Parts: sequence; C-alpha cells; structure tokens
Amino acid sequence: MKVLMLLIALSSSFYQGTSSTNTMLQKPIKTLVESPKSAAYKILVAKCNVCHRKKNPRKVFTLENMESLSPKIFKQVFVKKRMPKGKENNLSPAEYALLKEWLLTLN
Repeated sequence: MKVLMLLIALSSSFYQGTSSTNTMLQKPIKTLVESPKSAAYKILVAKCNVCHRKKNPRKVFTLENMESLSPKIFKQVFVKKRMPKGKENNLSPAEYALLKEWLLTLN
C-alpha cells in the first residue's frame, strides 16, 4: 500500500512539474515507438519460429538474419500465401500490415 501511495505521489508531482526529489521526473517522458523491424521480429518469433524451430531449424528468424530472408518472407507470406501454416499461427490484419510496413522500409 505504501508503494502504491508513493507511486501516486510521484506521478502526480511529475504531471504538475513540482517534484523536488528527482529532477528526472520533471522532464517529459518520450513516447517509445516500436520500430518496424522490432514489430516484425516479434511477429516472426511468435508466428513463424514456432514451426521453424521444429521443422526447419536452419531458417529460424533472428534480428541478424531477418533482413537477408526478407525476400523469402515476402514471397511466402504475401505472394504465395503459404505461411504461416496452421490456424493457430494465422496472422491478423494488423500483423500483416506490420510485416508489410517493415518490408517496405527495406527498399
């Protein structure tokens, strides 16, 4: 309960700009926007690496290799619409959009 009260006090003083205990709280917090690559990587890990680890371990996506594999990702996901396989791994419209956004940044 004391921790909650402290958090409330700190947050209210932050928004009012009157905190004298910590000058960092007086500075505005920058909104962290996820990069297209980071968003795409999360999708690849959650929807693709699940099967790739079991059936095709040489093609497990990492932050280091995903750009070099991007032409294959585009072909399999958007052209041939073969991937990801399985109903539980289907991509939502938002996930398709995020993957496409990342692929467009690579041109």
